[in-house]
Amino acid sequence: MKNYLFLMLICISLQLFAQRNTEQLTATIIGSGSPKFNTERSGPSVLISYKNTHILVDMGNGTQANLDKNNTKIKDIDGILFTHHHLDHNEEFTPIFIQSLLGNTNFIVAGPAPTTTLIDNILDTYEEDISYRLSKSGRSLNSVKNNFSSKNLLGNESFNIGEIKITCAEVNHAITTYAYRFDVGNQSIVISGDLTYSKSLPILAKDADYLIIDSGGAIALGSNKKPSRTNSNAKNNKRTGNKEKAHVNLEESSLMAKEANVKNVVLTHFNFTEIDEEATTSEIRKNYSSPVIYGRDLLTVPLTISTVDVKKSNYTYPIVDTDLNNYYSDTDQISKPVAGDAFYGQDANYIGNQPSYTDNQDGTITDNITGLTWEKDMGPKITFEDAFKKAEQSTLGDYSDWRVPTIKELYSLILFSGQVKGEHAIEMFINTDYFMQPLGDSKMGEREIDAQTWSSTEYVGRTMKNNATVFGVNFVDGRIKGYSKTNPRTREDNTMYFRMVRGNTSYGNNNFIDNKDGTVSDLATGLMWQKADDGNSRDWKSALTYTEQLELGTHSDWRLPNAKELQSIVDYNRSPQTTQSPAIHSIFETTEITDPNGKSGQYPYFWSSTTHLDGKNPSANAVYIAFGDAQGEMRDTLMDVHGAGAQRSDPKSGDKSDYPQYFGPQGDVRYVYNFVRAVRDINPSVQTYSETPSTQKNNNTKRTPKQAGTNQTSNTPPSFASMLLKMDSNKDNKLSKSEVKGKLKENFENRDRNKDGYLTADEMTQRKR
Repeated sequence: MKNYLFLMLICISLQLFAQRNTEQLTATIIGSGSPKFNTERSGPSVLISYKNTHILVDMGNGTQANLDKNNTKIKDIDGILFTHHHLDHNEEFTPIFIQSLLGNTNFIVAGPAPTTTLIDNILDTYEEDISYRLSKSGRSLNSVKNNFSSKNLLGNESFNIGEIKITCAEVNHAITTYAYRFDVGNQSIVISGDLTYSKSLPILAKDADYLIIDSGGAIALGSNKKPSRTNSNAKNNKRTGNKEKAHVNLEESSLMAKEANVKNVVLTHFNFTEIDEEATTSEIRKNYSSPVIYGRDLLTVPLTISTVDVKKSNYTYPIVDTDLNNYYSDTDQISKPVAGDAFYGQDANYIGNQPSYTDNQDGTITDNITGLTWEKDMGPKITFEDAFKKAEQSTLGDYSDWRVPTIKELYSLILFSGQVKGEHAIEMFINTDYFMQPLGDSKMGEREIDAQTWSSTEYVGRTMKNNATVFGVNFVDGRIKGYSKTNPRTREDNTMYFRMVRGNTSYGNNNFIDNKDGTVSDLATGLMWQKADDGNSRDWKSALTYTEQLELGTHSDWRLPNAKELQSIVDYNRSPQTTQSPAIHSIFETTEITDPNGKSGQYPYFWSSTTHLDGKNPSANAVYIAFGDAQGEMRDTLMDVHGAGAQRSDPKSGDKSDYPQYFGPQGDVRYVYNFVRAVRDINPSVQTYSETPSTQKNNNTKRTPKQAGTNQTSNTPPSFASMLLKMDSNKDNKLSKSEVKGKLKENFENRDRNKDGYLTADEMTQRKR
């Protein structure tokens, strides 16, 4: 009886779980391939689902098998749509249609002509077969013909299947082809079908959540094809009589995605198995900057953690560690705290992607973690406008794709092993073994800290007295601030340092997923976040304790984010001034507060786990990010002095009744009791976080210079999971001798203990005899 009740509870729980998951409009890539037979990719097909409504778009080879793998019964399909009548898109329509008839359920079939003729021909050709199968249940063909309706669509029309509104529009292809938009409430998904550049698609897909589009022009992994450097405008590509041009290239698809302002692009209809995602994304980034998802069979969007194949994860926005390896209380440097100790959970307790650079000996430095390549020597100060001209004209290192970095790209270089004392530099907040970092020119009346590096990110609000503002990183004093573009007295353009960048154009673009359990995952960084702060302000010690003890979304390994992790979720397109919101994606929930003058509509500063080594007592301050206005009091007036998204620091402790206070030349507001948003790794086994810190360095000890051209990397051997990610070409979770490389190939026989021709995780961790 107990076992029966237990099974009943499991069934009820699973049923409720399934019901909860069908409340979202989803698209499952049933087949991501092309007319070419591929054991890894079935022919083109997508399943749209909402609650109990299922609509199948196109039915290429392998559709039935993958529907079965997806636990989707053909009798449960409510609509069958054709984008067009090419064989690779309707190859399995006949058996699916007949099974739907036999299933005795109501369904709709629609598409461009000759959809109804195709159905009539099937009914004529297979009349005896269908009648025979129906007779087993006492039915006839005439009795089931009323169970379906069919229609030749004419384009630019809308209809409903269940609660899903469907809109179609004709797109350019070799034959009549329709793209479809699916809407439920504020959720929307668009399927393009096969096409070349079509003005109708951006109109149909305007502001859609997902655009599932033909992958034409995608680059195969291992091919010799190099990304094109052409700047032709796809809108000017006129259709000619050349019928061979039936599919988009990456320039055209990315331009349509940009024009439509879609939130995510999903590429499908691939002619090969493995895609060079980096090269393909690089091409797409010339026009489109939002997330790009590479379709595979049975991938479902919106993405959930369960649909993310960790072995294949390729984070486009990896966070570089802060390089802070010492430990601090609120007043002193201390020995390493362990779990349960006061001040446990601070920055150095968690070691992430260690900074690693390569000097290319051509005036450029490559960041081996982010994939960004940087200008080594910034040269003299220039204006904001001149910086863009310099990047456009530069051929440094024989590259012509230089750009002015965003604030997120620029902040990837900051290292909090740096130290400053007021206006005087002690240790730079950037690796000076690789990057040339000037100080302010005292002969020109500047302070040492007057050597800020600006980004391309302009503040969407205004600072000081309505000043147009640019965000920059000060690698001398370790802060992000907004700086006025012009001198308020002379109205002339201010000049500042700029460090050009190229490569990884995805860096800084988040890909957030609401996990519906109080957590939000970022598939670009591999980090999971607490969706809503708990509405309480804390000093730094209490913030560390709160996050270490937090249990949320079935996880208990939460921590206080370091400065660079926390900055990764700032949305610099938002601010209290312009969007009446904090500078963070609307997927998050943030407590609204009043400012020191009692004015509402302000948002908190949030603690990081990173100590900021500044002032007479360098142990006493910790980094925070301002998600609301970064306020200061100047001439008895409270104002936004540095912009929402600024990074500054507060004392770690103090009597709450004594704050807020005001500090420095801009009268920075000090709250001391700031808010908390916890973080964890989506999959700790894949990430490089460790409880074993690297060798500690004394605060005042300079880094030992590395020989130019070498990499600054950890001696820790790669994990078996990371080797699988790089070498396991057939994805069987084992490594054959043909797959492994280097010393692992040389020592293969010694490692292969059971002589089965494969290496497993157990064999990789065994010591040599």
